[in-house]
Amino acid sequence: MRWFSFVFVGLCLLGCPSRSDTRSTPSKVCKKFGDQCEFAPGKLGACVQSDTCATNDCFVCQSQH
Repeated sequence: MRWFSFVFVGLCLLGCPSRSDTRSTPSKVCKKFGDQCEFAPGKLGACVQSDTCATNDCFVCQSQH
């Protein structure tokens, strides 16, 4: 039981790594369906296929709200 106390205290002191270390910056240019993109400064969006393009490989960033 004593080892559990040491492990618990050790985990509390170390803490978790910052989320900013694992976060990637959203792209400003859409290249495939479903990717995250920046719809407006500070606002996330998702890449969707554009209705106005003649080809099937044309994507735009759409707001998630």
